[in-house]
Amino acid sequence: MLSKIMTALRGKANETGQAVVDSQALRILDQEIRDSENSLSQSKTELTRLMGQRQLNSNKADTLESKIAELEKSAEAALDKGEEALAVEVAERMVALQDDLEAERAIISEYDASIEKLRGAIRGTDNQLRQLKQQVSVVKATESAQKAQSAVAARHSGQNSAMSSAMESLERIKERQQLNSAQMQAADDMAAEESGSSLEARLKAAGVGGQNRKADDVLARLKAKKNTAQE
Repeated sequence: MLSKIMTALRGKANETGQAVVDSQALRILDQEIRDSENSLSQSKTELTRLMGQRQLNSNKADTLESKIAELEKSAEAALDKGEEALAVEVAERMVALQDDLEAERAIISEYDASIEKLRGAIRGTDNQLRQLKQQVSVVKATESAQKAQSAVAARHSGQNSAMSSAMESLERIKERQQLNSAQMQAADDMAAEESGSSLEARLKAAGVGGQNRKADDVLARLKAKKNTAQE
């Protein structure tokens, strides 16, 4: 059980750490690009140093070649004059310098190999960094567009909510007004009933009572009286 709890805690910590990384992904990516640019700059500095050192050794080799060529002429001149011992001494000096020249050439070869290898690495890193920057630009543009869309959606949602709330408020006002109208009508009806006007209105509407009914009765009576007199 304890092992499961510890595993769950590690999983939660990992999720939390990943969430932090995700939320700061672009910032972390920018820092990683800066770190790569710094490393690339250091590599270029190292390449410059190697090329400078290689040039020094190349100059040294050129100097040795010139000295060997001069000694060779001196040895030939000594032989021409019959100074064989001097010629041998010069030849020995030439051999020593030739050994130095071979050593310099070996060093130059090592520098050339290192320089070529470092140049290739720099070219590869340059290409990768350029592509990475392009992709980051696209990602940033997409991130910005998505944030803008989210903001628009949030505002639209807020507007819809406000509109819905306004419509609900309007309906409540209408209901309250209808209720007030019904209450006022009920009050008027109650007042009319208490004064009797309501009953008279209903009788009049039914054709019962009132001045019109009395006039009809009188007219009918007169007509009946007239008919009786004629008989």
